[in-house]
Amino acid sequence: MKYIFLLFGCLFFWQCAQPIASFVQKTEQRLVVPAKVYFENTSENVTDYSWEVDGEILSSDKHLEHTFYDSGKHKIVLIAKEGSKVQRKETKLYVEAPTNCLALFKTSMGNLVVELSEETPRHLKNFSELVESGFYNGIFFHRIIDDFMVQGGGNENRKSGKRYKDPVTIPNEITTQLLHYKGALAAARMPDDINPEKASSGSQFYLVDGRKLNADRMKKIQEDKLFDYSKEQVEKYIAVGGAPQLDGEYTVFGQLISGFEVLDEMARVDTDKYDKPLEEIIILEARMLN
Repeated sequence: MKYIFLLFGCLFFWQCAQPIASFVQKTEQRLVVPAKVYFENTSENVTDYSWEVDGEILSSDKHLEHTFYDSGKHKIVLIAKEGSKVQRKETKLYVEAPTNCLALFKTSMGNLVVELSEETPRHLKNFSELVESGFYNGIFFHRIIDDFMVQGGGNENRKSGKRYKDPVTIPNEITTQLLHYKGALAAARMPDDINPEKASSGSQFYLVDGRKLNADRMKKIQEDKLFDYSKEQVEKYIAVGGAPQLDGEYTVFGQLISGFEVLDEMARVDTDKYDKPLEEIIILEARMLN
């Protein structure tokens, strides 16, 4: 009888020592691109992990946080190991396509997602067509000023690859409803003395990094610009910061919705006396997400 108990004990110990792969999705169930999802690892008897998303190994960290930029079904697999013993746990999730117009910029410093405004239809059409044509692939950000903005998109600032015809200028679509809050996407342009109509560049754009603002600063800007901000607009500038001195001068046609940490990192890079980054920040790929 004691041998039976001994055998049972060994089997029980062997079974308990098996790795148990398990994880839970902590983010809400309804997901829309871009969808940042956190997976909490709840495995037992495990020392090594690897996470696989849609067939690609992404991480060996215990937990996984991943942003999905493509709509449709996705398969997430946790591979749990303890010595030579391996167990897999998988789940599937569905990410909905966005209803608004989004563009993804994969840069050498990380990903940026911008939402394009339907209130500026000329700029929306021009920008989305440039993205879909591959125009921005290989272009680098050529002008960066910390606490102000990062600028790119010029055909002459292409690192390599296909050459494109310079896009023509676009009539301005300046509106008081789209302002230079932090993360605003706006069109660069030539100065007033040669461009009194404030026409936008056909391809160059900038993202506002901006600085913190307080009520006194906003009051001074309103007085200097004779710009009548609403109470809500003033409160938003104070809450998120931006570059209100540019309002009414340049066309804002979108807003950053994902990648603020990347924008902050880009804005802090070292530059030369012409505000050109000492290390190139390249747009590796740009594409629409709709």
